[in-house]
Amino acid sequence: MAILICLFVAGCNTSPTQELFGSFFPSWLVCAFVGASVAALTRIIFSALDFDDAIPLPMLSWLAFGTAVTLGLWILWIGI
Repeated sequence: MAILICLFVAGCNTSPTQELFGSFFPSWLVCAFVGASVAALTRIIFSALDFDDAIPLPMLSWLAFGTAVTLGLWILWIGI
C-alpha cells in the first residue's frame, strides 16, 4: 500500500510557480497572459496586412490561436 501511495504523490514534489518581480505567480497564469497577448498582437498584424478577410470564423480562430500558444508555452516552459 505504501508503494502505491508513493506512485500517486510522486508528481507533487514542486509547485508550478515562477518568481516574477519578487512575487510568485502560477505558471498557468503567465502562460495564459502570454497566449492572449500573442493572439491579440497577431490579430492586429493580420488586420494591418488585410489578411483578416481570409480567416474563417475570426473570433473562434483567434481563440484557438491563443489557446495553442498558451498550451505550447506551458509544454515548453514546464514540460510534461
